[in-house]
Amino acid sequence: QMRILHTSDWHLGRSFGAVSLADDQQAFITWMTAEAMSRKVDLVVIAGDIFDRAIAPTEAVVMFRNALRNLQAASITVAVITGNHDGADRVFAYDDLLDLSGVYIRGGYSKIGEVITLNFADGPLDLVMLPFLDPQAAPDGLSEATGEETADASERRRARTHQSVLAAAIAEALPSLSAPRSLAVSHAYVAGATVSDSERQLTIGGTGTVDASLFDKFSYTALGHLHRPQTVGSRLTVRYSGTPLAYSFSEDHAKSIEIIDMAADGTCVVEPVAIPVGRPVLTVTGLIDDLLRAEPSPEAKRSLVRAIITDPGVVLDAKQRLSTLYPHVVEIVLSPPIAMRGDGETPLDRNTVTPSEAATLFWIDSTGDEPSAEQFEVLHAAIAKAAAEIELKAV
Repeated sequence: QMRILHTSDWHLGRSFGAVSLADDQQAFITWMTAEAMSRKVDLVVIAGDIFDRAIAPTEAVVMFRNALRNLQAASITVAVITGNHDGADRVFAYDDLLDLSGVYIRGGYSKIGEVITLNFADGPLDLVMLPFLDPQAAPDGLSEATGEETADASERRRARTHQSVLAAAIAEALPSLSAPRSLAVSHAYVAGATVSDSERQLTIGGTGTVDASLFDKFSYTALGHLHRPQTVGSRLTVRYSGTPLAYSFSEDHAKSIEIIDMAADGTCVVEPVAIPVGRPVLTVTGLIDDLLRAEPSPEAKRSLVRAIITDPGVVLDAKQRLSTLYPHVVEIVLSPPIAMRGDGETPLDRNTVTPSEAATLFWIDSTGDEPSAEQFEVLHAAIAKAAAEIELKAV
């Protein structure tokens, strides 16, 4: 059997608030490389979002280059696809040269439908690399993209979805599969998977999701894009590895890489391996005086901390004061209870109240009266407009 290491979403160059994660990212790469060598891994797969932005900082590029160099020096084959954060043209600019050294990098549509047959000690493996595919950039000739019957090019582009272009790319590759086992590497949002706060949404309204059944023909599918390690669909071999580090406060779950032992016939045994480096995230909530009386554990002291302060009044110098207990305070959230309503109801928490409720309560606090039907419509329209603008900026 052969052994595969599956990782993704390194987001090199990313910070957590104002805190640089460069040292944590380098610590992960160093640990992962040593793990690949000690476990005698044959193939390392990086399923997209190597970098956090299209034009990555020099430090991040050097970190990635050195990672590839060290893996190649250890005679480990590497397969890398670009994600929606990466500048695809930049990342795979030297793909033909790198292929010669056993490092395969693919991005965009230029080599869609390609099947790379890799030979290992126990037999061949067919590799299908499916980087992030922007439906708007899909070439007109992509066989199964929707809207092909439409003459107008702009209408064809609008009709395409992530599902349609990924299905087309896989359909082009399947006839060329010849080995008894295969590996797909894809950067996509598979329907039914659990998301975190830090993923950049591929599209608005769910048209960016794809079906897990697209990958039914592959022995194992190494997924990237979502930050939580998880399987999706009915098969345990369609899996996200998740990020190596926490990139938002919603990512308080354990981080891991996946080790896959794949037999010559494609049968897989998957082992998640916990990542022992990087700082955890922690959210503490309460009155400032209560938080300052706490006795944080050693784990809490090395965590990246968000403090949600529930004092009813203004709290001054909260970050500086809390830093004596938690050295890595990243975010302070002032979240006093919303003012009591006149009928004596329990205060509403700003973390659970809806925008419409918050606006209505603000109106009552400011004017002393309930808004009229016309005034409520104005408030509702303003909230809807603001929400739409925020959603568009997130794309």
